[in-house]
Amino acid sequence: MVLAPIVGLAVYCISQIAVTRRDPRGSPYRSLRVGFVCGFGAVLAVAGWASWYGGMGMRDGTAYVVLDTLTYLALAFGYFNFVNLTIASLRIRLLEEIQQAGGALERARLVEKYDSREVVRVRVERLLRGGHLVERDGRLLRGRAVFLVVARIFDWLRWAIIGSRSPEDGAT
Repeated sequence: MVLAPIVGLAVYCISQIAVTRRDPRGSPYRSLRVGFVCGFGAVLAVAGWASWYGGMGMRDGTAYVVLDTLTYLALAFGYFNFVNLTIASLRIRLLEEIQQAGGALERARLVEKYDSREVVRVRVERLLRGGHLVERDGRLLRGRAVFLVVARIFDWLRWAIIGSRSPEDGAT
């Protein structure tokens, strides 16, 4: 019973990685959904099996399955946020570049600054679709500031934990 959420998280991680490796150009959120569902199924199977064959009564068995499910949901939420942060980090960095350039930056200059044109192109397109960037006359302008608010929160957390506001401050 105790291992059910851990088994579920392991299945989530392995499934998500397998889907990503099978289709590297696919949406990362698709692989996260598939992994979540696989992990959730594993939790229900392990917890259900343990409660059935563990000789528990209906009330105790149901309580343990619910507890294991809630524990899995908490672990899955943590894993999702870990993966999502890595997905969003470059988008946040691009928005910060535009902010540091006074709120507007030529698209070509931004792409030139990073090694992989494709990575930047994909991120910029995603930011444009999400309204976080606006393109006018070949220049990218800051749109919605949601990611910048998140960036400021992480800057504050970085400062609170390691005493530095940004990686440029010398923190490793």
